[in-house]
Amino acid sequence: MSSNRVLTNIDILWRIFEYSHSSQNYYNALVSKIWSNEALSVLWRKLDSLLPLLRLLGPMTLVSKQDELPYYKYERLIRSEDWALFRRYAWRVRKIEYDDMSPHPNFSDSVFMDIIISSRTLSGIELLPNLRRLSCDDTPFIQKWLPLFINKSLSTLDLQVSGSADMHLLTRTLSHLHHLCPNLRKLSLSTKLGLDDAPQFDTILSSLPLLHEVKLSTSLLCPATLSTLAHLPHLESFTITTIDADEESTLPVMPLPDAFLSLTAFTGMVEFRSIASFLEAYEPRELRTLDVYSTNVESHATYQSLFAVVASACPKIMNISLQGPLVFDTEPIVYPSSTPLLSTVPYHLLDLTSLELFGAPPLNLDVGCMKALLAALPSLHTLKLTDDAGASTLPLSALSELAPLCPAMRFLTLYLNTKHISPSSLPNAIFPCLEVLDVLSSPLESSAWNVAMYLGSVLPQTCVVKHWHSSFEPEGMKWKPVVDFLPLIFELRAAKQAHSDVHHSSR
Repeated sequence: MSSNRVLTNIDILWRIFEYSHSSQNYYNALVSKIWSNEALSVLWRKLDSLLPLLRLLGPMTLVSKQDELPYYKYERLIRSEDWALFRRYAWRVRKIEYDDMSPHPNFSDSVFMDIIISSRTLSGIELLPNLRRLSCDDTPFIQKWLPLFINKSLSTLDLQVSGSADMHLLTRTLSHLHHLCPNLRKLSLSTKLGLDDAPQFDTILSSLPLLHEVKLSTSLLCPATLSTLAHLPHLESFTITTIDADEESTLPVMPLPDAFLSLTAFTGMVEFRSIASFLEAYEPRELRTLDVYSTNVESHATYQSLFAVVASACPKIMNISLQGPLVFDTEPIVYPSSTPLLSTVPYHLLDLTSLELFGAPPLNLDVGCMKALLAALPSLHTLKLTDDAGASTLPLSALSELAPLCPAMRFLTLYLNTKHISPSSLPNAIFPCLEVLDVLSSPLESSAWNVAMYLGSVLPQTCVVKHWHSSFEPEGMKWKPVVDFLPLIFELRAAKQAHSDVHHSSR
C-alpha cells in the first residue's frame, strides 16, 4: 500500500487522530478534505460543556452582575445560516461530560428560549442526533432545558442536582425521558432532594424498561422506588451514591416475589445490617459483585451475618468487597468474639474470585485459618485483607505453605510478621501467577537481605512487592532495600535454574 493510500485511509486516520493532542488535530483539519472531516470528528466527539456548541449559533457575551454568577447570552437573534453551521458539527458529538476540574459556564434562560423559537422551522429534528452520553451538574439546565439536547441515541445520562432545586420541576423534566430517549441504558441521579412531594419518580423509572445500570442517591430511596427497580427486567447494576460524606443509606426493605432477577452488581454506602436485610428479602440469585462501604464500625457478628446471607441468597457471587471506617482512636476498639472472622466466610462459594476486607474487625490471621480459606476457595485471584490496625499475627514464613493453595492468585494483600526470617532454609514453593504482593504497613523486623531472599524464593520473577509507607518514612526506608534486592535475587535464581537444566540435559 502506497503512503498516499495510507494517509487517506479513514480507519487509519481515525486511529492516528484519536491519539493526537487536540492542538495537533486543529492543524490536521487544515490538511485536506478527508483529513479535515476525520480530525473534526475526533475534536467534537467529546465536549466538556455546551459552550462550544451554543457558540455555533451566534456570538455570545459573558454578563457579570452584582450578586450573580457570570452567565452567557446571545448578542443577536439566531439566523438560519447559524443552524447550517451548527448541524455541520453537532452530528459529530457523542459525549458531553462536564469537567470537574474547571468552572462551568452558566447560561441565561434567554439562550435556550432563543434556540426553541429559532428552531421551530426544524420541527422533528434532534439537535444532537448522535449524542450517546450526557453528564451534567448544572442544576438550572437539568431542571428546565435538558429535553432540548437528549435524543433517541442517548444511552447514558448522569445528572448531579445540587443547590436550590425544585423536585417538582426536576421530575416533570425527567418525565420526558421515556419518549425522548427510549433506549436509555444507564441512569445516574444524585440529589439531596427528597421524594415526599414528588411520588411520580417511580413512574419515571418504570417507563424506562431497558435500563441496565441505575445509580441513585440515598434521598431517592423509598419502598416505591425499590419496588420499581426490583421489577426492571434488564437491571444488572444498582449503585447507591451519596451527596454528603457522612450520609449513609438504610434500605427500606419490602420483600417481593421475582425481584431483581437480572441484578449482577450492587454497590453503595450502606449499613451492613441493611444490606443483609436487602439480600435476604429480595434474594438476587444472579448477583456476582457486592461492593459495600459502611460508615459504622461493624462488629464480628454483623460480618458473620452478612457472609451467611450472601452465601444463602447469592450462590453465584464472585466478588465481595466490604469496607468499614478507618479508626484512628488511641484506644483500640474491642470486638468481643471467640471465632476468627475469616473462619465465618462460607467455604462453599466455589465461584468466589475476589475477597477484599478493609477496616474490618481484627482478623487474627494464622496459618491454619489462611490454609483453610485458600483450600476451600480455589478460584480466588484477588485476596486483600487490610488487617493492619494492631500487631501482625501471620508470619511471613507462612507464604511458602500458602503458595501451593493459590493456583490462580494474582493480587495478594496481607499484613505480615517478618520476625525470625533466616536464609538457611529457603522454600521451593512458588506462587505460580502472583503479580502483586502488598504487605501494607508491615514492620520490617528481620534484615532486608533475609526478607528479600525469602520473598525471592516464593514469588515469581514478575511479581511486584508493595509497601504502604512512604519512602521518606523510617519504615518505608527499611523496605526499600528489600524491593531493590529482589531483581538481583530473581536473576540469581534464574541463572541457577538454567545451570541446573543444562546439567540435567548433559547427563
